[in-house]
Amino acid sequence: MIEAKLRVRLPRSCAMAQVSRKAEVRLLDAAPYRREGVKSLLEIECGRCSGEVVGEIKSGVVEGMSKISSSKIRASVAVPKCVPARSIIEAGCFIKSARHTEDGVEWIITARRSSLAKLARLLESQNYSFELLRVGEIQDAAALLTERERDVLEYAFATGYFDIPKRAGVREIAEHFGISISTASDILRRGVRKIVKKYLEEE
Repeated sequence: MIEAKLRVRLPRSCAMAQVSRKAEVRLLDAAPYRREGVKSLLEIECGRCSGEVVGEIKSGVVEGMSKISSSKIRASVAVPKCVPARSIIEAGCFIKSARHTEDGVEWIITARRSSLAKLARLLESQNYSFELLRVGEIQDAAALLTERERDVLEYAFATGYFDIPKRAGVREIAEHFGISISTASDILRRGVRKIVKKYLEEE
């Protein structure tokens, strides 16, 4: 299995494209709907205009909506036709996340290489242009860190190093592991950098 990130430009009839003109939209899940459509779970962040934004969806049926916070809602939307999302599902790929940008929707998917090739053929057959931004082996988050980095970060988290205000400093962490303050600081920065980099790449 591999993980891939690709960008597909969506037609204006797509629910994500309609809503994203006024809000930040994330696709949390999708399932087949009728012959060519999908049923999507969208997370919409738009200040205090949630009702107005959901009203922008003309191509689908809003089946349910839940308010998560004063600026964020989740909505279940059934769209009779959405070629890119339906193609991803039919190719045997799994949608991990999706977000709309000015250049289209960026999808992060998990799939076999053969399924990714099938997806490319399906999109091309429907005249959808797409850009493959990244392809790589799936990496366990824990495998990002060395054993030392994981131990130091776990101890730092448990003792309040990341709390606001801090309940522990680098000196306490260094003393616990019997290392210098500069070494403890380097280990913390390396570990945090790896985690943040992985998170931003997935975004």
